[in-house]
Amino acid sequence: MNDVIRLAIDLDGVLTEHPGPLAHRANQNFGTDLPDNAFVDSAGLNVPDSVRCWVYGPQGPAAALRPSLGARDFLASIVDTLGCENVRIITARPEDAQETTRQWLREHNFTECEVLFADDKVTIANALGITHAVEDSLRHATAYARAGISCFLLWNGDEPAVASPFIIPVPDLSEALRRLLEIARAAETETEQKTSTMSTAAGEGAQTRPRIVISDVIDERARAVLAQEAELIDVDGTDIPAFMAAVKEADALIVRSESQVTRAVLAAGSKLRVVARAGVGVDNIDVRCATEAGILVLNAPGANAVSAGEHTIALLLAIARAIPDANATTHAGRWERKRFKPFDLRGKTFGLVGIGRVGSIVAQRLKAFEMPLIGYDPYITRERFTQLGIEPVSYETLLETADIVSFHTPATPETIKMLDAKAITRLKPGAIVLNCARGEVVDEQALADALRSGHVAGAGVDVFPVEPARESPLFGLPNAVLTPHIGGSSKEALATVGQVISTTTLAALRGEAVPNAVNLPPASLNAPDLQRLTHVAGAAGHLLAVLQPEIPAHLSVTVQGVVPADVIEHVSGAALSEALRRWTDRRVTPVNARLVAQELAIEVKIATGDADPALTPEFAFEVDGNSPHRVTVRWNRKDAGILEVDRFGLERPLVGDVLITHHRDRPGIVGRIGTILGEYNVNIAGMQVGRHHRGGAAIMVLNVDDAIPEEALVDIRTISGIETVYVVSLPPALPPAVPAGRSASRSMW
Repeated sequence: MNDVIRLAIDLDGVLTEHPGPLAHRANQNFGTDLPDNAFVDSAGLNVPDSVRCWVYGPQGPAAALRPSLGARDFLASIVDTLGCENVRIITARPEDAQETTRQWLREHNFTECEVLFADDKVTIANALGITHAVEDSLRHATAYARAGISCFLLWNGDEPAVASPFIIPVPDLSEALRRLLEIARAAETETEQKTSTMSTAAGEGAQTRPRIVISDVIDERARAVLAQEAELIDVDGTDIPAFMAAVKEADALIVRSESQVTRAVLAAGSKLRVVARAGVGVDNIDVRCATEAGILVLNAPGANAVSAGEHTIALLLAIARAIPDANATTHAGRWERKRFKPFDLRGKTFGLVGIGRVGSIVAQRLKAFEMPLIGYDPYITRERFTQLGIEPVSYETLLETADIVSFHTPATPETIKMLDAKAITRLKPGAIVLNCARGEVVDEQALADALRSGHVAGAGVDVFPVEPARESPLFGLPNAVLTPHIGGSSKEALATVGQVISTTTLAALRGEAVPNAVNLPPASLNAPDLQRLTHVAGAAGHLLAVLQPEIPAHLSVTVQGVVPADVIEHVSGAALSEALRRWTDRRVTPVNARLVAQELAIEVKIATGDADPALTPEFAFEVDGNSPHRVTVRWNRKDAGILEVDRFGLERPLVGDVLITHHRDRPGIVGRIGTILGEYNVNIAGMQVGRHHRGGAAIMVLNVDDAIPEEALVDIRTISGIETVYVVSLPPALPPAVPAGRSASRSMW
């Protein structure tokens, strides 16, 4: 049974003949001048609703349309191959036409399948998990393609001027059917091969490609990058039941602003390792809960700053020149030139609340308008104010002085309802308010009241406290210019955000350090260099927990040499998380290792020793217990290795399957251990010994090729002079290059 292809089929022009006759009859009946292709995409071509309802109604000409050539066979074959549950007819006909449409399909003996009515086909398609579509409208085909849905576009003559790999022009339904059947057969073969491979790999502990759930539309090039290494699952993030169901098997989740990643969503995603925000703000993600669960949170800071900044300017100009109202009345045939009283920007004081990336771009753009700039941001230096040509002032002074106030701050406890009713009273009468930051920053009701009273002359708002916004006190106000959070959604911004999020999400799934983590420090080392170091640090933590199997009260990390603070943090997190995985059955990653240690009452201390730049950096990890244990990692700033165990130095880095003994330095002990291992057919691949002085405490490390049976360990423990015996399996010296879905080491997120 097919479980790969889910198909959406258009009706008019695909299953029906070309709908040109509908335009002819409409022109006759209404005196219009509609082109022949008007009903290929009647909504997109702005055919009046009254005309559309008549055309598709009981007395309209749509009932007389004939099926297109091969349409019945096409639908029958597709339903037979894919299954009725995987085929939908999605039409942009008005909902009033439901009965007449279904009657037409029955009268012409079409195979039965579900019929859905909506002009926004992509939203429905995403909710249903549609993977392919058949269309004759370039507008709808482009929308499908932007959502990553492959669309067969019925197109005669020259190929359409589209550059999307997701749009596949075909001359007729027979060619679309041929290609769909090929895809279905290939998918079936691939599924069989995967099943066979997974069955074989299951015994070897291999994993499949990671699953990435995408709950909002992202750039199609980013999707292509992700699809190279991962299985992509699309879901509507505002459909909570579907969203919760989709994340259950997900390794990563990619969202934009509309999806709310709550504690409940994170709990449902028990396999989640990464949550990536395709944008800047992460206030729609419960970052604390994600951190507690060991889930890495990513964002794309600065990637859409230009877009958001320019959108702020666009809203300002729209208000200043009365563009929305002037546009609407002119379209309506009313020439109301004298009614509009636009104003110039030159000389008006512009107040910026928040001067980060977006605020800085707004300031730079406003220089061209010759506007005095004032700003409030307690986290920005006076030098930065000077660089941008902004006069620093208090928030109260800004409200009282500025002609236009624009907000560019995140939503934090300090900024929520920063502009409330009380603050609005401080504004100059006739001030303009702009908010392209976060909806919670401005009290919507207070702003609406001020707009009605005229105290605030106009407002430009791109963000709302609850999104998607279905209701707002700002709706319907003529002096409010509203947009649906598109400030950071320019074509260029989406491409940049997509590139950042796709590459770093895959890198994080591979266990690499990434520069855009929200709940881990940024890394000053290149990712491969840091990964090598944290890989070995994780092995040291694993060994430490083998040597000390009981949860300790203290764990210390002592650093020698010059090491950046962020590197120390990453190394400590890697070692601690690996140790905690042996000490507890909790899910632990470097993201939540400190929190888990705190809950287990483990005091973690990090100390720096001699910071001589001539020293080769070392990280010594030590725990207390019945007897203290210490494992030291040495790092030459490129490669790293475990070169000391319990203060015994080793000649070579410790790797692989290892037998470690603590014993007294006596003749014959090493030979006796070798004899016992030989009796149990365990081959010794390498040996290292160390001691502090003759006859004192000593250590032996044996690398072995075979599993050591428990009976052999019992025999070794009976040797006079043996104090402790440990068996540990450590990862190889360097993490192998692996796809994102496979575990390079246990230190992956």
